[in-house]
Amino acid sequence: HKLQKGETSGRLTKQRMSQLYAIGFDFNGKLDGVNGKLGVGEQGRSPHDHDRWNQRVNELRKFKEQHGHFRVPANVEAYKPLNNWVSANQYHFHKLQKGETSGRLTKQRMSQLYAIGFDFNG
Repeated sequence: HKLQKGETSGRLTKQRMSQLYAIGFDFNGKLDGVNGKLGVGEQGRSPHDHDRWNQRVNELRKFKEQHGHFRVPANVEAYKPLNNWVSANQYHFHKLQKGETSGRLTKQRMSQLYAIGFDFNG
């Protein structure tokens, strides 16, 4: 929090803070609104994370337009990053369904995926 206010911190450098943002760490400890569990809310996300998320949603939407489905192949090199992203979101969705916490998949993000017709069950 000190770095966000322009103060210095003994160990938390800006680089470390960026790394924590990149993995979805919530510096504010706010509820994410999904099943009332503690996780990462949209407020705690870096602008880079928002851009990366929107880029993947657009890639997935285009994949669906071209192929008629969301089954992104894991064995095609060009699609591996998108396949990993889809798999990770399905994993986090199923965690939430079991009542576990998931800092990466918020209600807002789930809504974005539902809006393009994505089925979390594959």
